[in-house]
Amino acid sequence: MIKIDTFIAIETKSFYSHTVEQLHHEFTSIQSKNALQIISKNLTQSKGHFLHGAIIVEIDGVQITSLFDWDDCDLIWPGFLTMVIDYLHDGFGETAISLNDIQWTLEKIITKPNHLVVFSSKHGMGKIIKGVCNENDFLQAVLLSAHQYLSLRQQDTRTQTLNGMAEKYNYLKSQALKQF
Repeated sequence: MIKIDTFIAIETKSFYSHTVEQLHHEFTSIQSKNALQIISKNLTQSKGHFLHGAIIVEIDGVQITSLFDWDDCDLIWPGFLTMVIDYLHDGFGETAISLNDIQWTLEKIITKPNHLVVFSSKHGMGKIIKGVCNENDFLQAVLLSAHQYLSLRQQDTRTQTLNGMAEKYNYLKSQALKQF
């Protein structure tokens, strides 16, 4: 099973906690009932320039990415979608998040009857966490989660930084439909 969820910072800060327990008090899922109010408050505070958050990817109960992977969601999402688009072109995609020295990769494993993917996250010089899943299931989870983030963000009027993401989402959606 693949779960992809976007978390946003409850308050905009320069730095966040260094423990998982504390981070869970500093971020909330965009599925929460007050997510739109938090987005509005944080975008007002940052003058619409950034929205701190993280994309959490879990494959078969293993959390591949974490809240430590936080950055500007309006940059993380286009990077994530670009990685998936690159993967669709040649079986490999990667993205790097500069603030926290995170690298994500997506690689194809050719198997029959269905292709599998390996999604991995590397933290600086630290450990690499990997998950393997069905290619179509991963693509569907990415599209669903990207749609949820875009839909929520579009409810706020400050979406000028989302133009690139919307284009990438629509392109990925059209390419994925060819795959399914």
